Amino acid sequence: MSILKKTLILPPILIAAGLFLASGQAAKPPQAATENKEKATPVKVIGVKAVAAIPAISGYGKVQPSRTWDAVAQVAGPVSWTSDKLRDGLLIPAGASLLKIDEREYQLALAQIEAQIAALDAKDETTKASLKIEQRALALLAEDLGRKKQLQTRGSASQSIVDTAERALLTQDVKVQSLLSTLTLDEAERKVLQQQKEIAALDLERTELKAPFDVRLDAVDISLGQYVNKGQQLFSGDGIAVAEVVAQFPIGALSPLFGKSTDEGSPLDALADGNGGLSSRHDSLKAKVILRTPRSDIIWDAKLDRVSAVMNPKTRTRGIVLTVADPYGQASPGQRPPLVKDTAVEVVLQGQPKIDRIVLPAAAIRKGQVMVVDAEKRLHFKPVKVAYIQGDIAVLMSGLEPNEKVIVSDLPAPVDGMLVGPKPDKPLLERIMAEASGKAPSKGN
Repeated sequence: MSILKKTLILPPILIAAGLFLASGQAAKPPQAATENKEKATPVKVIGVKAVAAIPAISGYGKVQPSRTWDAVAQVAGPVSWTSDKLRDGLLIPAGASLLKIDEREYQLALAQIEAQIAALDAKDETTKASLKIEQRALALLAEDLGRKKQLQTRGSASQSIVDTAERALLTQDVKVQSLLSTLTLDEAERKVLQQQKEIAALDLERTELKAPFDVRLDAVDISLGQYVNKGQQLFSGDGIAVAEVVAQFPIGALSPLFGKSTDEGSPLDALADGNGGLSSRHDSLKAKVILRTPRSDIIWDAKLDRVSAVMNPKTRTRGIVLTVADPYGQASPGQRPPLVKDTAVEVVLQGQPKIDRIVLPAAAIRKGQVMVVDAEKRLHFKPVKVAYIQGDIAVLMSGLEPNEKVIVSDLPAPVDGMLVGPKPDKPLLERIMAEASGKAPSKGN
């Protein structure tokens, strides 16, 4: 093909290529429009609500019986009888007989003292009879002396006769006084024997060991025929009427329970009355003992009993002693176990409700501010004032109104006014509302 023909063909090809490129550019969106479109950041929000917030604080401790019994042998001897219920872990009612020590030796000792007292009584009867005779003889001699003195004054009796009569009277008086002294000594001896009899009777009674109150036996280490010494511990038991829990709380942790009235001094000191008991302020608190199990939480109502006198210098905590009444009577087989010794439990103290308080996740507050979403779905920072923090929730004193949307997502670099895509987190809202109102257990501080 000649050069002229090639030249004539090129223009139509170039024109077609230009039209194709032009149509492609027309199909593309404008670059400026793409750059100006703002992208919303997805966030989770909660619409805050006012609730009657119940301040609560958690502590931990172990269950201990309020009363314990160490069964100690008060007399010596071989064990002659043991109850079938004398075994570890069994519940024993008050007054039940558990063990007897051979009592024959103590019966003989008591019988011997009673025989001595009987002999002394017989001796006294004889002495009293002799005393009556001697006192009558003394009276006759006194009358005889009086007559002889009258005869002497009339000159009918000599002085020697009077002296003889007076000596006889004195001799008889000595006999009477001797018998009276014998009776006095016998009475003193009787008192000693009576005391010995009471001791012997008490020792005889001590050969039998009975439960002093309702107990659960522990550490039984005795068997039939074993010789026991006086003062030897035979077994022990824990009272089942009341259980105690000594829960440790940090100094100042109870402040939310009392509000502004505890600004001065420790709230734990406010509970104490100075005599080892509790002041009237503890009446405003409610207490619960909780046993956490894989299946469920088991809860007992408790009462504040006293505040421990000493602070732990390492943990800077003090103990509050709580009591649970009838911990065994409240038990239900397979569902609710009894509160047994050394069980680790959680203690929750609750104060009076704070009406119309806004609650938030504590993590939603940063440097005294929260992030809220306005009607235009824009993020804004808003300052809030916290009344107290309880577990992972914060109870506000001021700063928010009901139904405001608070961002609970963790944004790496939030900017005031940025566009967000809010999504309600209803489970979180329900959880913090339940926790603040005391319907769900607090996670503690």
